Amino acid sequence: AYAIVTNSVCHIVLVSMIVVSVSPTYAAVGDSVTLRCHFNLAPEDLGVLDIEWSIKPSDVREEETLVIWYAGNHIYDGYDPFRGRVQFVSPDPASGNASISITDLTPTDHNTYQCKVRKLPGISMINMDLNVMERPTEPECNLEGVVDLGHKVVLRCRSTQGSSPMWYSWYKESRNKMLPNDGYVSSVQGDLFLTVTKENILGTYICTAQNLVGMDTCRLTLKFSSAVRIRVAAAAAGTALITIIIIAIIIFCHHKRKIELHLGCEIIEDEMPPHQWLPKKSQQVIPSRSVLKVRKVCNI
Repeated sequence: AYAIVTNSVCHIVLVSMIVVSVSPTYAAVGDSVTLRCHFNLAPEDLGVLDIEWSIKPSDVREEETLVIWYAGNHIYDGYDPFRGRVQFVSPDPASGNASISITDLTPTDHNTYQCKVRKLPGISMINMDLNVMERPTEPECNLEGVVDLGHKVVLRCRSTQGSSPMWYSWYKESRNKMLPNDGYVSSVQGDLFLTVTKENILGTYICTAQNLVGMDTCRLTLKFSSAVRIRVAAAAAGTALITIIIIAIIIFCHHKRKIELHLGCEIIEDEMPPHQWLPKKSQQVIPSRSVLKVRKVCNI
């Protein structure tokens, strides 16, 4: 006897029979699952074909639990606790497909199953693990901290039920679904850590709780409270008002400068030169030949 393992598929060879299965298998409570088992027969296998599925106990001293049995062209499937929940996938298991399906899975179906195929002188078997897990329930999203500029906040995400291992992821509801650059996610705890550095961090964030058999989500919208919005709006209005005042002052000073340059020139006449008096006998004042000088003085 020997075994060949390739790409997680195990081929067990004994005499002239091959049994093939993939292991392990994961499924959710309430779902259906297919446990695969395929075999090939050789011409020297002349006995009656017998296919048996059973649960292998962890303690070898305990008895096996029958799941379903095919022998003499008959199927026997009335074994507890699988009554009405198990069947062969192929209507003719003797064709080489001994796979079975189990419906309405329960946590107690989590076991090691054995597919055994006998056709004398050949006999082969393969074990496979079926892991039945609970899907994560819808998680709850909560905010811890004050949403204000410069503050740190924590977005918490918790799923109260679900089998381990379970992990969490966060993304922002936007075109690229990217988190802020300083965002940090604890995938085990489900926390998203953010610093409110600017308003574009606000928005809706989505958390996903996931394990090997399912996932569910919750949403949380990050926004300023009413008091913070009023304060931010007032600060923005105050900043805008200061900017307007500064611009008005600059315009006023510039305009005043232009007026002073245009109107700040004065006309100044030079003083008249001393009168020249004629001899007393003429008694007539004659202005000097000197021309009155006019000067333009600008205050710059």
